[in-house]
Amino acid sequence: MKTIFLLAAVLWMAQAGMAQEPGRRYLISFPAGTTAAQRSAAAERLGGRVVETLDAIDAAVVEVRPGRAVTLDAFWQGPGLLGAEEDVYRDWLSQAELPPLQAVLRALPRFTPARRGISARLPSWVNPAEVPWGVARVDAPAAWPVTEGEGVRVGVIDTGIDAAHPDLRANVAGGYNAIDPQKPYFDDNDHGTHVSGTIAAVLDGKGVVGVAPRARLYAIKVLDKGGGGRISTIVKGLIWAADHHMQVVNMSLGSPMGSLFLRLAIKYAHAHGVTVVAAAGNSGGAVGYPAAYSDAIAVSASDEQDKLASFSSRGPKVEFVAPGVDVKSTVPGGYDWYDGTSMATPHVTGLAALAIAHGVSGPDQVRSALRRAARPIGLPRNEEGYGMIDAALLVK
Repeated sequence: MKTIFLLAAVLWMAQAGMAQEPGRRYLISFPAGTTAAQRSAAAERLGGRVVETLDAIDAAVVEVRPGRAVTLDAFWQGPGLLGAEEDVYRDWLSQAELPPLQAVLRALPRFTPARRGISARLPSWVNPAEVPWGVARVDAPAAWPVTEGEGVRVGVIDTGIDAAHPDLRANVAGGYNAIDPQKPYFDDNDHGTHVSGTIAAVLDGKGVVGVAPRARLYAIKVLDKGGGGRISTIVKGLIWAADHHMQVVNMSLGSPMGSLFLRLAIKYAHAHGVTVVAAAGNSGGAVGYPAAYSDAIAVSASDEQDKLASFSSRGPKVEFVAPGVDVKSTVPGGYDWYDGTSMATPHVTGLAALAIAHGVSGPDQVRSALRRAARPIGLPRNEEGYGMIDAALLVK
């Protein structure tokens, strides 16, 4: 088993002189209508150059050459600029000290607790061995006679997807590498593939099945092999999702720190009809970002006893709880069991896909449908939000 902790230490990798970081980068917000020449001139006044434009949110990425002493105040006070923040590189998936713990956990025999509250309502054609406990717990099989999420466009904003995996290849419809658009969106970390299996692994009697086994998956690779990425890369992923008509996106990633530009990108996606589902985080404390933004649906994690997972973030921003402990799903080359709000989130993303396939349209309507189908499981409101969603209620 692997334990995936999302919200933890921030890795600052923007020091001048590092080979992979030739200069410090900043995200700059300009007034609408600012021309490319004006953006370049503003960057040059501060000793930098525009290296990328993010026209959808009227922003640009400016790189300042190594050795140049520039503060954020200089950007904020620059004429014609609306806002600025450093485009930091962060580890969005795991704590710095986690890998040794993962190795220890993998060496231990896996304990499977007694299961409580798991639906037995399986259609006659479904092999019970194919249904992970979390997919059964949200009652997804009860919806499949009505819809399996067919045709719904789901963006997985993560580390990529293994499109050759036998449980995923029929449903992976395309993607985008926001780190380097010239390279494929293959998953070199495992995380994105695991998330994808919970959303839409095919129903074929083998391996595992996802909540919405006929949804269309799009790999939006914003994180590298180590789970790291810049804020601008995630922003680009959200913009791509909106511009390519994703109906729902899964964001099993997070940070304890907010970002003006990430918030703008979430708003842009929402305004373009994208339902954003995000992991609450694994700090055990307050919900992190982007899940804490009002245009995102924050998901906490429960175990097989319907208890809140000890690591799960909590608070008034939590909207739903979903299975997030000992979750079996796809990884490149096979299957594995992970823990985390990363694993809880794709259950809700798959449920959103079922709702959309059943006729619900738009993020506000999807959110309302999910709320109507949720039932409390006995946890405090700040741990479960509206509760656990029951797929059978989505298709009534």
